Formats: sequence, C-alpha cells, structure tokens
Amino acid sequence: MRVHALAAALILAISAPVFAVPQPGRALPSVSVRDLGGAQHTERDLAGRWTVAIAMTDKDVGPNLAAWWQQLQTRVPEGTRMVSFVALDLFAMVPTATVLSQARDATPRDAWNSVWFCRDGSFAEQLGLPESETPWVFVIDPSGRVVESIHANVNPGGVARVLSAVGTRTASAPR
Repeated sequence: MRVHALAAALILAISAPVFAVPQPGRALPSVSVRDLGGAQHTERDLAGRWTVAIAMTDKDVGPNLAAWWQQLQTRVPEGTRMVSFVALDLFAMVPTATVLSQARDATPRDAWNSVWFCRDGSFAEQLGLPESETPWVFVIDPSGRVVESIHANVNPGGVARVLSAVGTRTASAPR
C-alpha cells in the first residue's frame, strides 16, 4: 500500500507542471510567440531598451492588466517599451480566430505589436507562469534581465516599485 502511494506521488510530481516565475536578477526565459498582428517575437526583441511587461494567464484578468497599463503608460520614462504578455490556456473548442478577433477589437490597431498573444498555454509555460486571476508585472533591463517582478492587482506601492525600477539607470544599461 505504501509503495503504491509513493508511486502515485512520484507520477504526480513528474507530470505536474513546474513554474519558475521570472525573478529579479535572472534573464527573462526564452520565449517564442506572435503578436496580435501575426509577427513572431522572442525575448531577444526586448533587448536594448527598458521594458515593462504586464502578463495575464487567465481570461478574466483583462481589466486588471488594463488598469496597470493605464497607471504606467504616461509615467514610465520616455523610451521605455511597454508590452502585454497574453499567455492564456483556453478551451480548445473556442476557435482561435474568435479569440484573436476579440483581442484585436479590444486593442487599438497601432498597439497590436505590443500585445504578445498565445491561447494554447505554451507562452505561459515558456514564461514559467501558472494560471492566475492576478496579473504579473516585470521590469526588464536592456540586457534582458528582470529587475522587478510583481504579482498583484494595480496598487500605488506596485506602481511606485515599477517606476523606481525603470528610473534606475546605469552606464552599462542605456535607455
């Protein structure tokens, strides 16, 4: 009986997804994803500039992602790139064309390249993000390293942390 319980626990441990949420001091993991316009992106596309990435892994997080975006877009230093990581794992019966159409309708056309979108769960896995009803916010320096990682709905303290992180400049990390 004990052997069966141990075997079952081992099988669950092996098959359970492992999440390694990007942490400060580490490089953003390797990713490959398309934006709403269909262009392919990797983590290398974020190199060379400070970036604020707001990530969602649950379809109901959209309003919270938008709230972060509204609080930050006019307050981050000039030249700071902002992107949305829409890393969903949606029911297969919902057609991709329908999901993309809804996302495009909710996003101004000139911002489609800043919404990196995946509906099959692979982008969330690449990022190491479990499904959550709360958004993540990452500040990524020009070398591709995460300098701030927040998992919270928008709040004054979180906004201050993001603004402080993108406000920090060094000679080796130009704007």
